[in-house]
Amino acid sequence: MYNLSALYHPITANPAGGGEYLPGRLLQPYVRCYWGSGAQPRLPQQTETIIPDSCMDIIWEWDERTGESGGIFCGINDTPFEAGQAAQSVTTERFAIRFHFWAVHLFADEPLTEVLNVHVPVEYYFRTFRKELGDKLQYIRTMTERIAAAEAFLLRRLERGNRSSDGMMNAVHRLLTSRGIMTAGALESSSGLSSRQLERLFRQHIGLPPKKVADLIRFQNVWRDLYRSSQTKGVMQDMVFTYGYSHQSHLINNFKKFAGRTPLDALSHARR
Repeated sequence: MYNLSALYHPITANPAGGGEYLPGRLLQPYVRCYWGSGAQPRLPQQTETIIPDSCMDIIWEWDERTGESGGIFCGINDTPFEAGQAAQSVTTERFAIRFHFWAVHLFADEPLTEVLNVHVPVEYYFRTFRKELGDKLQYIRTMTERIAAAEAFLLRRLERGNRSSDGMMNAVHRLLTSRGIMTAGALESSSGLSSRQLERLFRQHIGLPPKKVADLIRFQNVWRDLYRSSQTKGVMQDMVFTYGYSHQSHLINNFKKFAGRTPLDALSHARR
């Protein structure tokens, strides 16, 4: 697969939070990053704002004391939410794989038509994950070794030969290069597919229609540009023009729908 990740680098609500590990060269077109935590007490009132980053995650967690383990698959989300942990006296560890939205269907066992804003047991979409990787993670002590085991698992699944639609991937490429600013007609022209065909393929392999994918890509580009900006004065008006909003309040309202905060509030929260 062409490495679309070179065109698009989605970020979280707290990009400086750390804890992300990049994939090896062979998996860069598919995996955004790996992340996880060491054994630590679960403390009350630990919350984190999760914004739509257009990615999907497998999160595997295990109890170091009892050996109990399980995982969830987090589908693509289009609304912000707060993730927290209930107070518990046990220690836990966690390892996660974060996929680019265009690549998950190459690894999954089921179509992704129902993944919008879902958190379900990982077995719903990856039937052999526990056997092939999950149950092994608690016996692997370092993050480097866990990543190596995960990459071996993912490469084996790629060998099964699941395929993408060339037309759909051409459309994804155009959405990324246009930073989400693309008309339906232009998307049809670039993909060689009708709007109905694109709608079906996007819903089957990504879980969203092309228009919603474009909205998420545009939001992520706005957020990344804002976060990287060395100044805030005037930057909002520049983004109105760059990203095709009708006026500044249109940008702010659209951003707030995805981030749960205004752009400047989101920036202040990320930099505190």
